[in-house]
Amino acid sequence: MNEERKAVLLRELGDLNKEVNTVLAKRKAWMDANMALFAKVQIGEPIFDLDIGRKLGVVSRHYRYWDAQRNPLYDTGMDIACEYETSPMIFDNTSRQSGLRYGSAADLEADLAWKNRKRLKPADWDAVFGPSDERAASPPEP
Repeated sequence: MNEERKAVLLRELGDLNKEVNTVLAKRKAWMDANMALFAKVQIGEPIFDLDIGRKLGVVSRHYRYWDAQRNPLYDTGMDIACEYETSPMIFDNTSRQSGLRYGSAADLEADLAWKNRKRLKPADWDAVFGPSDERAASPPEP
């Protein structure tokens, strides 16, 4: 390939790379601007550990945990982390706590309602689903 043609193609590639970087920057700005819509708990609201029901603090900011050294092409998730104030001027965050199930007061209420729901006793299953095939097929007891 002649040098002139290579130079033209390299300029085209450079232009395409600039377009890609522009689009990636636009996507990052959009994702950052819409964090609140994807956050489990809003700024100013209390945040709770859903497993034990304990209030962790009050959410002070949202952020997306993405290492600047990683390729921005793969920055595609709206997994929003929360920083929260545990006491005056003392902060913690959700991204450092692997496995933490956290949520809002409404999430805690729903979680507790699920955990405390009335469970059917084994004898109640026939009332829900009707008699099992075995009982329906066997003759009534005298």
